[in-house]
Formats: sequence, C-alpha cells, structure tokens
Amino acid sequence: MNNEYEVLSPRGDVDPSPRIGLNPRPADLNNATIGLYATFKEHWVLILEEIAKQLKELYPGIRFTRYQYTKDLNAYTQVAELAKDPEERPGFEEWIKGVDGVIVGNADAGSCTLYLAYNAAFPEHLGKPTVLTVASDFIDLLKRAADLRGVPALRYAPVEVLDIAMEPDMTPWVETIIPERVRVALPRIIAGLTEPLTPEEAAAPAPVENTPRVALKGTLDEVYESFYRRGWSYGMPIMPPTQEAVDRMLTGTDLAADHVVATLPPQMGKATVEKIAINGVMAGCLPIHMPVLVAAVEALADPHMWLEAYACSIASWAPLLMINGPVRKDLDLTMGPTLLSPYKRGNAAIAHAVGLMVMNIAGVRPGCEDMALFGHEGRFGMCIAEYEEESPWEPMHVYYGLDKDDSAITISWPHMRHFAQLPEDVGAILKNICDGIPAFGFDPGCTLILSPELAKFLHSHGLSRKDVVDYIVEYARIPAGNLAMRWMIGHHHEPKSVPLPLDPTRTARKFWSGMHLPVIVAGGNGIALVLYGGGGDHGGPITKKINLPGNWGELVERYKEQGPEY
Repeated sequence: MNNEYEVLSPRGDVDPSPRIGLNPRPADLNNATIGLYATFKEHWVLILEEIAKQLKELYPGIRFTRYQYTKDLNAYTQVAELAKDPEERPGFEEWIKGVDGVIVGNADAGSCTLYLAYNAAFPEHLGKPTVLTVASDFIDLLKRAADLRGVPALRYAPVEVLDIAMEPDMTPWVETIIPERVRVALPRIIAGLTEPLTPEEAAAPAPVENTPRVALKGTLDEVYESFYRRGWSYGMPIMPPTQEAVDRMLTGTDLAADHVVATLPPQMGKATVEKIAINGVMAGCLPIHMPVLVAAVEALADPHMWLEAYACSIASWAPLLMINGPVRKDLDLTMGPTLLSPYKRGNAAIAHAVGLMVMNIAGVRPGCEDMALFGHEGRFGMCIAEYEEESPWEPMHVYYGLDKDDSAITISWPHMRHFAQLPEDVGAILKNICDGIPAFGFDPGCTLILSPELAKFLHSHGLSRKDVVDYIVEYARIPAGNLAMRWMIGHHHEPKSVPLPLDPTRTARKFWSGMHLPVIVAGGNGIALVLYGGGGDHGGPITKKINLPGNWGELVERYKEQGPEY
C-alpha cells in the first residue's frame, strides 16, 4: 500500500474559447427596444409576454421585438445552439442589431437550462446586454453553462416557474401564477438590464486551464482519495492509471494516442484515445476492451444522441450498452442467464469506463451538470450482449444496417425497468407488452430485452423483430387525455407526420414511431422480458461498428478471460 504511483489525469482537455465581460447596460428602458428571446418551449414565450406586459406598465415608451429559436434537443435535430446553426444564425444576427437589450426565458429544467444559457450567452458575444430568467433550482447549472460559453458573469433573474410543476391546462398559470411570479422577479430583471457593471463583470475572465497530464504521484490510497475528491471517480475503488497501464491499454487499438475520437458535451472535452484508455484503466478494463470503448465514444458523440440532454436532465437516464457480433465471445460477455448482473469483467468494466468518461471527458458532475431528481443506478454502467446463437432473428446490429460479421455497440438511454414472465399465448404476450411497456416524455422510447425462448415463440407465430416493433407502435395505446399535451404542442412533437389527437376521448399511440424501440434477444430460459422504458426523447438508439486492431487475434489470446470459476 506504500508503493507510489505516478498517475495520469482522466479529464478531457478543452480547446480555449473566447471569454468576455458583459456589455454596458442602457441607462433607461423607457425608450429602449428590448428583444424577447425564447427557444423551443411554448410556455417560455408566455412568460416573456407577461414580462413585456409588466415592463410596459412601468415604461410606456419601451418597445419589444421577438425571436423564437424552435430547434429542440431530439433525434430529429442535429443542432439546438444558435451560435452553431448556419441556417438560423444569420437571421438572428440581423434581428439583434435592432435591440438595446435582450431578455431570455425561462430556464426551468436540467438540459433545457444548459441550452438556454448557451443561447443566452450568444447575444452578449454579439454585443448586446442580456438577462436570463431562471428557476432558482437551476442557477448553478446556468452559471456553469454560461461559463462553458465564455460569459461566466451572465446576469440572471429568478422566475420561480418549474416545467415539471405545470399542469397540462395552462389557464391558471397564464391568468394567475405566471403574473404573480413575474411581478416578484421584475425588479431583478430590470436591474439585470440597467444596473452599471461592476469591474468584475466588465473585465474579460481569465482563460480556463486544462488539468496537467500527470495528475499526481502518491500511494494507492492517496490516488483513490485524490480522484474521488476531485470528482474523477465514483465512490468505488479505481485502478491507478499509470503510464505503464495506459500504454498497455493502447495496444488495444491502431489509433494514435493523441487522436481525437470525438468531443463530448457539455464540457466539449476531447476524447483522445489516451483519455479513453486512462478511464478504461481506472475501471479495470483490459486492452481487448479498448475497441468497444472507442466505439462507445463515437455513439455518445453522434449528433442524433443528445448526450448532454440525457446526462444533464432532471429525469433519471442511464446508458445501456448492447454488444453484437464476434467480439461478444472474444470478450466473454454475458448474454444468457444473469444477463444484467455484473459478474463478468467485460460487462462490468466496459460499462464502468463509459460512466467515467461521461464524468471526466463530457464533464458531467452531480448537482453541477447532472440535475436528476433521483439519479439512476445504471450510471455506474449497464452492458449486455445479444445471444445471437439463440435468437431466431437477424442480430440487432444487422437490423440497424451493419453486416453480420461486423461487431457493433448500440447505446440507448432508458430510465425505468419492468420485468414480466408471460403466458404461452401470442395474443396475451403482445397485449402484456403493449400494456406493460412504460412510456414517458414527448417522444417516448423503450428498449426491449426478450429472452431467447420468448423470441422463438413469437417467431414461431410468424413475427419478425420488425413485426414486434410495428405492433407496439400501432397497438400500445393510452387515452388521449393522458398525454402531456403541454409538452407536445408546438415544437416538441415529432414526427410531425403523426397528428396529435384533438379529442381527449380518443386513444393515442404511446410511441410515435419505431425509431426508439430497440429489441435485443438475451437472457436465460423462460418466456420473459425486461422493458427499459425511456431513451427516446433526446435521441437514440445509436449503433456504431467496433473496429478491431490488426493484432486482435494476439490480444485475445493474451488477455482472454480466465474466470470466474465457481
């Protein structure tokens, strides 16, 4: 225990970005033109309109102009940040030339606050004084997000309206609650727009420094305590990421150590091959796990997988990793009984490493970026493999467009689990699936884990994997009155080709399409399944090919699993 280890930092480096002080404020609002700027949520517009109404009572000469950026954090949108949107940005820049100040509203949930703060920082970069309204629960996240976009002093005003507290019927909110809460916040909004800047607000902030490559030198206990104290690990022991251990991990890929596989939001940390290897070492991975970790990073960074929307939400999402192809056997991954238990090193270590990379490279920390009300045990890691040999259907990665001989990883982000044993009756089975499958959010998803026996039973009755998905889309239904319509009216609802029900006495789909309904065959005997509800609202599932290095056969022979033996 007294041996000393020189260990490397797992934190992803971040490219320097412009950091600015705030812009001077107008002395008087009475003859000012104020821009009211919202993004995709329709009730944010209602809050801004109430602010405008109350400001007009105090400043009769004030003028308002409005801009709504409607792109949402979902599977259908590849950008939701105006500064990075080549289509929308020119129009916004033209609009903002005519304003003296900007009010942005209203940060009221986790990932929504993150992106609203990104978009609120943009007007300050364009030279316009800005104030962002926010529910107090999310002030720390707002500050973090503004800092990530180079405006750490961004001014804000608490408006105590929480998204999750609002009923589908907006009438009492529009008529009573929002006006009352805006009235309380109005002095702070006015101050944010007009009070002269402090020297600290006016000065350009110091650049953010990356963590030194060598984090520290110390005993095993000191490494563990230091990494935990810095927020670089869970409360579990880690393996020390020494140069020797990392070099050994790097033999698992043909990529150069400094190759950037992706940048992971919200921190936009560089997932270099070396940083991936460092986090893999910490989790107890072997070099043969390295190709899976690289593919996992590619999946997390895919533009149709909004990592920050899942990782920074008030909901409790967790990544579920599903492995296909020959690599399953090379890594001795669990695919049969005890599927979801962490008995095998490959399943446990790969999943743990992905969780660490979300913390250390993406930069997600509890209470800072991760705003989950309850959190999720799966953030420690969930990794399974498909039992292809016992499945009557094509492997899942083939269903998603890859070749059978490829190895692949598929990632979804569920948040609730339901287990069921089912009768030997195809109608009853499908009814149980449709009734029991949980649906949450504005574009719900669910990952279905079917036991091989259940998949074979359905196949014997003429059902393919696609047939099961299509059946669920069509017949998993709820009363239309149970839909959270406030979430869905306007820019949330996708796909737009499926109309929303106007009559609450009708039934409606639980799932608007089959896009977010991956089906994997795995587990032990019995006609049974596990439903992992969620993982649709913000994107996924995402499937990526696992690229194996040229020395793969040698690596597998050297590092193949030797246990456990009971």
